[in-house]
Amino acid sequence: MEALPEPEPVLMASLVLVLAIASLTDLRARIVPNRLTLAAALFGLGLAATGGAAKLGFAALTGLAVAAPLLSAALVRPEGMGMGDVKLVGVLGIYLGWQAWPALLGGLFLAGLTGVLISLGTRTSPSQVALPLVPFLALGALPVIVSNL
Repeated sequence: MEALPEPEPVLMASLVLVLAIASLTDLRARIVPNRLTLAAALFGLGLAATGGAAKLGFAALTGLAVAAPLLSAALVRPEGMGMGDVKLVGVLGIYLGWQAWPALLGGLFLAGLTGVLISLGTRTSPSQVALPLVPFLALGALPVIVSNL
């Protein structure tokens, strides 16, 4: 009987797929499908559960901890960030653990920099520039994903 593949490569490959699909839908329709984030979260938690209760608890904790600041921002200013972005960041926490923090910060930095550059180029206020967040989160997560392979 053949051994099962190591969870890390499977986890990272599935995260890349989720981020690609979420980026495309966010670019096209400015939404992150609930079906996608729910399936990704359940798959990530299921893989974590194969490592035992402690690993499952850690994955759930990091998913909640990483999503909490964005949830606060979305509740304070719902027009600024959608709940799909919040849920996807929770998925990043499940898949990447504490390494989701640099991925999140990198993605937010890239989104902010892009927004400022667009506002300078169009001579509009940065608060008037609306960008889909998921592609930037995916770019921020990419170095972390590669380092986990």
